[in-house]
This record gives sequence, structure tokens and C-alpha cells, in this order.
Amino acid sequence: MPTKLIGDLISEEQFLEAYNRHLPNKWTKFVFRYFSQSTEQEDKYVSRIVQAVLITLFILGFFGTMLEFSRTFMFAVLIPFAVILFGVAILMFGGFIMNNLRIRKIRRELGITRQEYELLAAFYLS
Repeated sequence: MPTKLIGDLISEEQFLEAYNRHLPNKWTKFVFRYFSQSTEQEDKYVSRIVQAVLITLFILGFFGTMLEFSRTFMFAVLIPFAVILFGVAILMFGGFIMNNLRIRKIRRELGITRQEYELLAAFYLS
């Protein structure tokens, strides 16, 4: 079965119209702006601060365990570490799910596969 040419079937106007009808929400924009691998250099400060805090709390907990610090100290380190780590995980997972749902809506509207969407997005949005 011959492959279809995506550009011949879906014009730039059709793609952009569908894309603009399903723009990412604020949560998704926040996650991809500050926590994605393609984060711009000027926006990396948020993820770097979170990383620094998590690493600091981990090191405190590690040495606290090795040196047998009090339980109060260990809970004071463990609770913020767990809350921040869990919060970042939920934030990122939620953004990932919402972005995939948005892409699925665009794909359904245009009647294309994920690979075709990626090709069109690279071609028309770059």
C-alpha cells in the first residue's frame, strides 16, 4: 500500500487552525517552559533551584543517616524532600498527560497518526 503524502492532504492553514483551536493550557506551558529538556537558558533557574534544594536535602538525609542524627532532624529533612519530589513528579506527569490529550484532539480532528502530527508540527511550526 503506498504511503500518502501528508503535505498534499493537510495544508498549513488546516494544521494551524486545528493547532490553534487546541492550545496548551497554563499548566502545560509552565511544565514545558521550566522543566523540559528543551528549556531555554534563561528559564532554567526554576528547575535548577528545585534540583539544588532536592540535592541539599538528600545529602543532609544521607549524612544524617550515616551519622545517626535524631529522628526529629531526619523527619525535618525527609518531609520537605518527599513533598517537593512528589510535587514535581505530579506537576510533570500532569503536564505530560494534558499535552498528550491536546495532541490527540488535534490528531483526531485532522485524521492523522502521531508520526504524521510530529512531521507536520516540525514542518509548519518551525
